Amino acid sequence: MWLKTETRSAGRSYILLIAATGGWLPLLACNYLAYPLLDALSLLALLVMAACWLLAVNGTVAALVVLLRRRAYVWAAGALIVALGSGLILQKANWERAYVDSQFRLQRSQLAELAAGYRVGGLPTDVALPWRLRYLSIDGQAHQRDGALYLPIWQDWRAESGVGLAYFKTSPSPDTVIATAFGDMGHPVRYLGDGWWWVA
Repeated sequence: MWLKTETRSAGRSYILLIAATGGWLPLLACNYLAYPLLDALSLLALLVMAACWLLAVNGTVAALVVLLRRRAYVWAAGALIVALGSGLILQKANWERAYVDSQFRLQRSQLAELAAGYRVGGLPTDVALPWRLRYLSIDGQAHQRDGALYLPIWQDWRAESGVGLAYFKTSPSPDTVIATAFGDMGHPVRYLGDGWWWVA
């Protein structure tokens, strides 16, 4: 009987630990996917982020209160460590770099094919991207702009600033600029590989 009670109590503590830490996963995912979220949901994305913060913080606090009332101090310490670790990752991570670098690695072969078509002059000024790359552009297209092939990853809602990926046939100079939005000019700021640059 005592063993069953202990097992049931450990099971409940385990569920509370999952509840406390599970709220942080959507928040981490939203930070990683900030560009596509802001593109697809626009201002609604801010509400999604706020809801994820509330879920993470409230879930952790509620689980900690219940675990401490049950005197499950080890489980409570585990929940607190995961929450603090997640908060530290949220604060310290360079989400823009993580997203751009991982997407570039993931789609490297597709981007190489696109760049090859641009190099030989086989692309129109505005070309629809293959379905696997379409999510990397706010309008699903690649644009020939200012001597480069440009994929606009994000623009603010007033089109006053933007960021994206650009392919250059030759290495750009420090003075190279690309129109990243109707009211903004960006510079190639970081080389990704294979002639592709991050433009901001």
